[in-house]
Parts: sequence; C-alpha cells; structure tokens
Amino acid sequence: MSVGLIFGDTLRQNWRQILYWGGGLGLLAVYVFIAIPDMNALQQYANLVKALPPAILEAFGMSDAEMLATPDGFIIFGVFSYGILIMAVFAVMAGMGVTANEEDDGILDMVLSLPLPRWRLVVEKTLAYLVIAVGIVAVMFIALAVGTNFSGLEIREQVHLDIMAKSAINLLPSVTLMITATVFAGAFFRRKAIAMGVVAAFIIVSYFMDFLAEVASGALSEFMKAASFFTYFNSEGVMREGLNFSNIALLLGVSIVLFVASIWAFQRRDIGA
Repeated sequence: MSVGLIFGDTLRQNWRQILYWGGGLGLLAVYVFIAIPDMNALQQYANLVKALPPAILEAFGMSDAEMLATPDGFIIFGVFSYGILIMAVFAVMAGMGVTANEEDDGILDMVLSLPLPRWRLVVEKTLAYLVIAVGIVAVMFIALAVGTNFSGLEIREQVHLDIMAKSAINLLPSVTLMITATVFAGAFFRRKAIAMGVVAAFIIVSYFMDFLAEVASGALSEFMKAASFFTYFNSEGVMREGLNFSNIALLLGVSIVLFVASIWAFQRRDIGA
C-alpha cells in the first residue's frame, strides 16, 4: 500500500470532527463573550471568586482571581480552562480510533492482512488525528475572533487576539500528549475497556493532582505539580508571559516517547482475543 493512504483515508472518514468539536468549542467562546456585559460586572465577578478557597480556583485553571476582572482573563477562564477538558474527551476518542476500536470490533486482523506494516498503521492514523486536533483548535480560534462582535465596544477593545492565539496554540501540546497516551494504552493493552480505563485514570489523576497541590505543602506539593501534565498547560501563565517553550518541549518530548512506545508495543503483541 502506498505511503499516506491510511493517513488520507483516516482524514476523509473523520474530517467532520473538526466542524463538530471546533464548532462546539466555538459556541462556548461566543457564549463567554455574550456573558460579559461590562467591565464593572467583571470586577464584581472577580471579587466574588476571591472568596473561594485557592484549591477551588485552581481546579478551574486560575490562581489569581483578579485576572478574571480583565476580558482576556475571563475568556481564558471560560474558554480555554474548560476547552482543555473538552479536548481531553476528543483525545481519548481519537487515540482509541488508531488501533483499539478496530481490534475491539474484530476487524483489525483483516486490516493487517493487507500489505501494510503495523508501524505505518499507528503512525499514519495518529498523525491524521493530530491534524484533526489542529483543525479543531483553528476553528475554535476563528469562532472566538468572530465572537468578539457579540460583546460591547468597551470589552471588545480590551480583548487581545494575540493572547487568544497563543492560548489556542498552547492547547495543542497537551492534546498531543493525551492522544499519544491513549494510542499507547490501546497498543499495549489487548482490551479496549482496560486501555480506556487506564488513560482516563491518567487524565483524571493528573487533573486532580494539579489543583490538590495548592492544598498540599512542601515536597508533596512540588511532586504533585511536577507529575501533573496540567501544570505545564498553564493557560494563566500564557496570558501573563506568553508561550512557555520549556513546557511545550517537555509535553511534546513525552508525547514522542509515548508515540515510539506505541509502535514498539503494537509490533510485538498478538492481535485479537
């Protein structure tokens, strides 16, 4: 089979996910803009949130409640902090689509009976889903840019689309990590249910470790933060300081390791029951 055939076929079958997921995130962005009446309301909202315990605020991806008093901060809180959780669902579904779904359906043996090396199946399908993830984030950003028109002039003039673009780009390393982690689980475990349970536990535990680190102290807090990939997502930090290329490199580096491990695991185990 020619190189790129599986990649193209995967895109043809799944390109509509760009519209579905991207459109859904875009509607969330538009809703957030509609929910911002004026600057006074934002300040009142920030004052209300300040009364919450730090761990609760951290659970929603923010550590400084005062940032919610700015349009950029409110949008990052309302769109990107929730967007990463929505994209986690997509990432698991996409990763399962590389090998686990077809193996669970009993058709992977038939696919592999074609003159197709196993590694190419993993590589081309994973790359196709990563392209789809980029498309979803692009559609979300376009909708976000259009959504500025649904807010008042006072708000619209204080929204910085360059910060929004960086925040959108910042989603991709974490999504890449979740996709490759799911691909690895699907390639390593024979049962789809086990693979999905393992990767779901990985994401959920990582999420809770990130905000529970605010409650813990000392070495335990540092360990929990270092072990959670949500720490390196840090949408609040992107708003303040721009993209953190060290965090991006770390997430992509782990993704590459998982990707290579997926190919290794899939090459070496029996397929099917």
